[in-house]
Amino acid sequence: MLLFKGIFSGIIATILFDVFNYVISYAYSIEKPKWNLVGRYFLGYKNNVYIRTNINDDVEENNELFFGYLIHYLIGIIYGIFYVLLNYILFDYPSILLAYIIGFLTVLGSWCFMMPFAYNLGFFASKNEKRFILMTQNLIAHFVFGTGLFIGYYIL
Repeated sequence: MLLFKGIFSGIIATILFDVFNYVISYAYSIEKPKWNLVGRYFLGYKNNVYIRTNINDDVEENNELFFGYLIHYLIGIIYGIFYVLLNYILFDYPSILLAYIIGFLTVLGSWCFMMPFAYNLGFFASKNEKRFILMTQNLIAHFVFGTGLFIGYYIL
């Protein structure tokens, strides 16, 4: 039952994350995440390519958008399972504080893994002139993800 709650919580959180990114993209013309590039990055593992100089210039992979979304949702599910299990161990009820802590920890994955290795933006987007805007958008989106973890666990 806990596994199901974790999967559900991760899916709800990831859906809210995506909806939030689409809404701010539409409302403020902010660039939304490009999941095809995430798919391209991870599909590059099959060719032993782990660090990209400019992923936009790389050859498109077959079904990269599908794989990007698949990886995005699988990672969300893993975080959801982690949240539910940790919540079960530490508390008798869903904790919003724990959800926000995990939301913050998830953004570190973006800042310290995806930005430097997949997008070649450097750690914490240090090579990008708009790094503070990008990091702020990431941080807010991942707090929305944390809120989704809480909601997904709370409604079950």
